[in-house]
Amino acid sequence: MNSRYVYPAQLLFFLALAACGSSGTGNDAGPDAGDEPVVADGDAGAADDSGPVADDGDAGGGDEYTDGDAGPGDDDSADGDEQPDAGDQPADAGDTGPDGGGDEVVEDQCPVGESFCIDATNRRYCTDTPAGTRWQDEACPPGQGCLAGACLAGSCADECNLGDSQGGQSCELWDVGSGGWAAVDPATSMHDRARAYEMWLRRDGLYFGGVGNAIYSDPPSYTNVIMHGGMGDSAIWTGTYLAAESLRLMATGSADARRQVERLVQTLHLWFNVSGDPGVLARWVAPAGQSSGTELDCSDPYHHCDIEYDGQRWDYLGDISRDQYQGVMLGYALAYQALGEASEETRALIREDVVELVEELMRERTVPLQITWNGTDWPVQQVNARFMVLCTREMTPEGAVHIELDTNDYNNSKVSGFQEFTPNLGDLVSQISGFGWLTNIPRAGSAIMLSSFFRVAMLVTDGVPGYESRHQQFRDYYYHHQGAGGNVDDWLQVADGWFYNDQCGAKYYGNNIAMEPMFNWVRLEDDPTIRARIVADVLGARMWPEHGHTKNSFFLFIYATADPQAYAQAAQIAAEQLAGFPPPPRIRVARDWRNDPRYQPHESGCTDQVDHSMAVDVADRVVSDFIWQRNPWQLYDEGVPQLTFPGVDYLVAYWLGRWLGVIADDTPGLCLAWR
Repeated sequence: MNSRYVYPAQLLFFLALAACGSSGTGNDAGPDAGDEPVVADGDAGAADDSGPVADDGDAGGGDEYTDGDAGPGDDDSADGDEQPDAGDQPADAGDTGPDGGGDEVVEDQCPVGESFCIDATNRRYCTDTPAGTRWQDEACPPGQGCLAGACLAGSCADECNLGDSQGGQSCELWDVGSGGWAAVDPATSMHDRARAYEMWLRRDGLYFGGVGNAIYSDPPSYTNVIMHGGMGDSAIWTGTYLAAESLRLMATGSADARRQVERLVQTLHLWFNVSGDPGVLARWVAPAGQSSGTELDCSDPYHHCDIEYDGQRWDYLGDISRDQYQGVMLGYALAYQALGEASEETRALIREDVVELVEELMRERTVPLQITWNGTDWPVQQVNARFMVLCTREMTPEGAVHIELDTNDYNNSKVSGFQEFTPNLGDLVSQISGFGWLTNIPRAGSAIMLSSFFRVAMLVTDGVPGYESRHQQFRDYYYHHQGAGGNVDDWLQVADGWFYNDQCGAKYYGNNIAMEPMFNWVRLEDDPTIRARIVADVLGARMWPEHGHTKNSFFLFIYATADPQAYAQAAQIAAEQLAGFPPPPRIRVARDWRNDPRYQPHESGCTDQVDHSMAVDVADRVVSDFIWQRNPWQLYDEGVPQLTFPGVDYLVAYWLGRWLGVIADDTPGLCLAWR
């Protein structure tokens, strides 16, 4: 144990600052994994079946927030989208110059070489014309389909979502080579399993665009959803689902994936802006008065109802915590890269949100702080702060941020009115009267989060006209800031102290909320010295000893992203384990492996857990919302047959493996198309 992380017991409460409240709207209530002490932080076929019909509409099954996108060639005004879809023919495509004669004006409208799939058999590509670069459409020849933006023999990518139907057509599996139709087999095919999880998720697991846990009245039929649980954690899983769809788009060029990425970004953009506070993310948002069957309760002071934004009224879950940002920023970074300039309108939404967040974190501010210690209010104090966003609806009536401490039970402690990502909490705590000596409270997870946010901000502003100065400001702050709070050198030193304080798997989710931002940080870092330190000192020396033996496919693929050569064997183990992930529906079935000889001996002092030098196979894991954030040792769970989970854990791991090239497509030449 690193002595830097040991503090007097009466000071443990300060780690509650790791979240903007802890009213229990979500499952995350813990600090960074490895931060000690561990304290809750609140934290398309023609009619004759000869081949696919050009996609004329995605039914958008299950997505109750965003209307179905009518697809390429449609009238966008019908779906409420003010911007054309990436697959829609631009009004001036193929135009060789201005009308009326005279000198031609050369204007580039796309980057030469960029291309994408419009549907299973058509693509759009950027080419030179006398008037500048223009988008052009191409129909693939017979026997070819569109894969990753190219017409290829015996290949194609999904143009619709399994099980969707519209206008007398249904979305089914099509063989581009033979022109025939095939059955989907989720039990044996990992790709078909992903398609099946997509079907279930979009049909029942999305509620007003956000990922949740469908609860049914009728197992084993699973046709009647009566509630959606887990909406307090919807932001992290909706963001992680966006990451999965973005990886699918990069791996296959699927037109369906592109449309879903665009929908999810629109949803999360709403969540980033509905509060009206810069950089403050909502956990989940619904049209006002339409949140029945969820945990949203307008009588709760952290649930905000009938809020006006963008000409509509909304209800949303507040009390935001740091973990929720990690899924969203993971998804935003991957979506920005996957969409390319063909979807610049959507990328602009990502840019807007990321830039606003990071500029808010950079701001030096003085805030009034109210502390309530065991029921007694201390005088309001003014503190200088950075790396935070302010939740004004959740401040005290006097406009102060608030920390409530219960030293008899730290789980009853709470912070409200702000959210912070401070690598060294001592920068804030030392300003509180009586605690000037407490200048060093390093928090490795926050250092990873903050660093990753800056890297995403640099990504989305790089080379963008009008953002040159902001891009440079982000780089200057990240690499050279000398004021309070430091720069990446300081944050990296804090991150180098990461460890997981294993207490029978308690708060294991802290590992995931460090690994999601780590994925962005390590792959986007362009300074070779800093990147080498991240890979060797943080991932290799600190994190790998905790994760290397746990059969966590998602984490192992992240290691392989950081260093494909060093972690090649880990990636293979990840793929093998993921192959055992059961097909949907993802029911919380009972598990009991306590007497199984494969999982002996048990961990001393931990109830119903295999020895922690081992791990339960993915095929046998206790079923959960996102198994990669749950401990890998549990052997028993009584199950809840009415409760299902969305399968985002399978989707993000599968498509990460596909994107890395570790998992091969086991349905080559087959794709979902309209029949």
